[in-house]
Amino acid sequence: MTLPHTLVKDTQAVSTFNRATLVKVLEILDSADASEALAAAKLASAMVREAGLTWNEALAPEIERPSSRAIGTGPFGYRRDRELSPHEQFFMVLLSPRTPGEIKRRLRSLEARVLDGEITPQEAQDLKSMYQSFVVG
Repeated sequence: MTLPHTLVKDTQAVSTFNRATLVKVLEILDSADASEALAAAKLASAMVREAGLTWNEALAPEIERPSSRAIGTGPFGYRRDRELSPHEQFFMVLLSPRTPGEIKRRLRSLEARVLDGEITPQEAQDLKSMYQSFVVG
């Protein structure tokens, strides 16, 4: 999924930060569904943070290598040095273009419980499996 933007100076340093993906996520902010727009905002923020960038750096005409920050290598620029929470996995599965519509509709029924941290261990395992299938690939 690494497709460096043409404005990226140091593609090795920011190879996991994909500006085109960030733009797609930000376009969802215009959704009529408030929860979908909020999910997109949270994912965009997490993408920038986990890539080791500030918003100022992410929106700059050219992205330069951050001098002292670690850059992630996971999907959407997430670091691989930790496992994502069910909350983060939920939003990434929900917003992934590879997730079928039927799965997204099923996830909507879990949304409130995921946000409140009240999913069962089996639901957490199912979510992890969906994340592996539709996001990590």
